[in-house]
Amino acid sequence: MFFELSIFILIGLILRILLTVEGTSPEKIDFLRDKINKFVFYYVIPFICFKTTYTIPLTLSHLKVSLVANLTILSSVSVCWLVYKNFRNQIESKVIGALIMCSSFGNVLYIGLPILTKLYGKEGMSYAFTYDFLASTPLTWTLAVAVCMYFGGKKGIKIKNSLLTIFKIPPIWGLIIGFFLRESNINIPQNFIKAIDLISSHVTFFMLLIVGLSIKTVTPKKLIISLPAIIIKLFISPLFALTYGIIFGLKGIPLNVCIIEAGTPSMLLSMIFAAVFGVDMRTSVEMIFITTIGFFFNMVVFTFLLN
Repeated sequence: MFFELSIFILIGLILRILLTVEGTSPEKIDFLRDKINKFVFYYVIPFICFKTTYTIPLTLSHLKVSLVANLTILSSVSVCWLVYKNFRNQIESKVIGALIMCSSFGNVLYIGLPILTKLYGKEGMSYAFTYDFLASTPLTWTLAVAVCMYFGGKKGIKIKNSLLTIFKIPPIWGLIIGFFLRESNINIPQNFIKAIDLISSHVTFFMLLIVGLSIKTVTPKKLIISLPAIIIKLFISPLFALTYGIIFGLKGIPLNVCIIEAGTPSMLLSMIFAAVFGVDMRTSVEMIFITTIGFFFNMVVFTFLLN
């Protein structure tokens, strides 16, 4: 299963390398990636979110997953800040900001969702969306923005605008509309639901292709500095999820989803945040590259232990 998933990331990465060798500029490659990403994020994922909340009722386990996810991310940010706060004189602030962001916020949608859908089907998909849109996304546009602004030195951007951004994200409206129609007992034609099912079974591969196109191969120059953040992202965050999950009484698929999502590699959005908010771009790229490789090694161990 992991070979099947990783092959699409590899195809995306090879495509990026071939386009670079051919002379295509990184900007044009990123433009191609962004076009695919925009289509998937704005025109496909909202329908999948809609179908998920319309066909699968929200349960107490979904609420618990949200709580575990929020606590896991907050704990990861806190631990990373505690690790690096004593090195402010030795490490640039913009590097520390990138490390805190990349150690705490994972690629829960474009890597977590495809894997959890393959592992656990519709139930895994519903918990993956819960982890993302009821925890990761709100914290990304508030806490991650605040961290980047503080360490990147960009003070002119208001958190209020980030909060408004959350309500402009189409997948969130897909979740809300699906939930509303379900609770209102409004029937949707089954052919429409089946069509979305068919699309969702294939879109995960496009999402992984986007990941491959986004990864920039680098020779790590700051591995010693980044190592604590890498350990937090790949190992300590899943341990937080396991601990909080046990405390809240999660078990089975919901607990496994929290553990796997917590260990997903650094989010791709961190590159955009680095450019916008002034934290270190090179560090963000290195963290994405290293944690993506590390995650797939981890998944072999995670799958064995979780089974």
